[in-house]
Amino acid sequence: MLDRFGRPVEDLRITLTHTCNFKCFFCHMEGEGDAVSGVSRRGIFRVTEISRDYGVRSVKLTGGEPTLRKDLFQIISDISSLGLEVSMTTNGFLLSSIAGKLKEAGLSRVNVSLHGSDPTSFKAVTGVDAFQRVIDGIKAALEYHLRPLKVNIVVTRKNLSDIENLLSMVERIGVDEVHLIEMHPVGHGREAFENHIFLKDLEEKLEKVSVRKELRSKHMRPRYVMSSGMVIEVVKPYANPLFCAGCNRIRLTADGKLKTCLYRDERVIDISSVLDEIDDVAYPLIRSAFEIAIAIREPNFKYKL
Repeated sequence: MLDRFGRPVEDLRITLTHTCNFKCFFCHMEGEGDAVSGVSRRGIFRVTEISRDYGVRSVKLTGGEPTLRKDLFQIISDISSLGLEVSMTTNGFLLSSIAGKLKEAGLSRVNVSLHGSDPTSFKAVTGVDAFQRVIDGIKAALEYHLRPLKVNIVVTRKNLSDIENLLSMVERIGVDEVHLIEMHPVGHGREAFENHIFLKDLEEKLEKVSVRKELRSKHMRPRYVMSSGMVIEVVKPYANPLFCAGCNRIRLTADGKLKTCLYRDERVIDISSVLDEIDDVAYPLIRSAFEIAIAIREPNFKYKL
């Protein structure tokens, strides 16, 4: 099913909780409030099951920190049983001890957030002393074939000088892909947006050192293939109509809303009150909510005619 701008809905992003054990100064909090409890396992399964009928083929679990959900393995197993790809964005703090269980539950791959190349630069961004634990988590995820393993790096004025070292380090570890991500003026990022930088200069450097450039249809993201095989994908959401034109995502928030855009607080459909109702009530209403949400999806940044 296409929205009125001709964009399909293929990716469902589910915020499992807003609880987090890190304190990243730029956290966009998925464009949501600070509700921490999360939707029930039953509600998540129902939304995901229905989402297939509207074109969703992959599900991304996020937070907060999704590994803090006690029923995470059951949620992954539920979604995987529907034949959908399940991936997860994590800070990696607990990954070394649970990577095998995640794989066994049906998780396909992980994105691990890593914003510094050593303990000092890492703590300056995240507020915690956990650099080595995250590195160990990345290695464990590779060992258990949670791949392609992707490292997310939010590029800011605070860590720009560290990016080259960081890229070299994850390349040596054997990471498959890196996402270089612009800051969002959303959540905590709104207050810290003076640290935002555009990624044009970094892209020009990547053009020179890469062996090939590609374009991913999702968000029209440019991808640079290194001689090692590692791919560096540049994520430029801010003030970028091309990015929005390639958006195929819909979101389930931690407080039970279908959210159509990270930036838009008004284009949401509240389904929290029906998620745990009996089947005859819940399923028709969630289906109607999906149809409405797709109908009101709109690019946040658009070209002006």
